[in-house]
Amino acid sequence: MIPEAKLIKSEMVIRELALPDDVLLARKSMVRWLALSLGLIMPNESRTLLLDIFDALLEFHASKEKPTTKEIIERLEKTSGEKQNPKAVYYHLQRLTGMGMITRKKGEYCFGDGNGENLSEIFRDFYRSRTDSTFSNIEKALKRLENSYK
Repeated sequence: MIPEAKLIKSEMVIRELALPDDVLLARKSMVRWLALSLGLIMPNESRTLLLDIFDALLEFHASKEKPTTKEIIERLEKTSGEKQNPKAVYYHLQRLTGMGMITRKKGEYCFGDGNGENLSEIFRDFYRSRTDSTFSNIEKALKRLENSYK
């Protein structure tokens, strides 16, 4: 038996979603649509902390700022008017870091390696590098399998 769970290095979900005009009318709708499309949340997800963090990271990026965890929490508290649980915020930041979507350097968070300005290129490069690596292994296995049938 193959120990499948030990072989999994990471998982990637990308959803092809329709982009109706009404989604483009509100920033919150666009953030939710992006998070769903990028596989950050599940359909019908009711919890919003990850969405709020993602929104804050996007806003910091647009301002060319690299926030610390404390600055992200302060932004969340300012926009929501509610006290935030630092452990929950840090959990989601760690999850995004673990995925490779954001990086943390000297306590500051940024998308990608922190050098890119164009978000669409940062996300495209992120997903392309992961799929290229995955398909390289798939190609190797397919070639070996194809040769085994000869």
